Amino acid sequence: MATRAVYTFTDEYNTFHVYKHYDGYESGAAEFIVKAFKFAWGLPRFEAADFAAAFIAANKTGGGDVYFSTNWDDHGDLSYRYELSQSKNGQLIIRVFENTFSGYVELFYGRMKDFVNQYAGDSVKIMWNGIDKSENKLSVT
Repeated sequence: MATRAVYTFTDEYNTFHVYKHYDGYESGAAEFIVKAFKFAWGLPRFEAADFAAAFIAANKTGGGDVYFSTNWDDHGDLSYRYELSQSKNGQLIIRVFENTFSGYVELFYGRMKDFVNQYAGDSVKIMWNGIDKSENKLSVT
């Protein structure tokens, strides 16, 4: 069964929603988001339109797999929602919601770096360390 998710990218000017049909659980989401940085502006620059396009470029494998959506609530069968934005201090912030089918419950709210550290495998942490400009890198086992 597919684990469907919508990824919402927001900046001070725009919001873009991208639907992904498979692997929407947290570790899959961490990988898909980190892979998008290869096609997006380098940090600390974050633009919602650019990142939504980068997300699709990095993760589309075929027809119907990944595409723009007008809103997250256009999809009644979502398992997860992800919202990515940039705080005023330049940190990427992610909010994660799981659909319990009696409503959405927030599972995570914090820095993208912390989300990757909590949910991603070592290969994704290594990719993140290459993107992250700070000296405080994620540890890999």
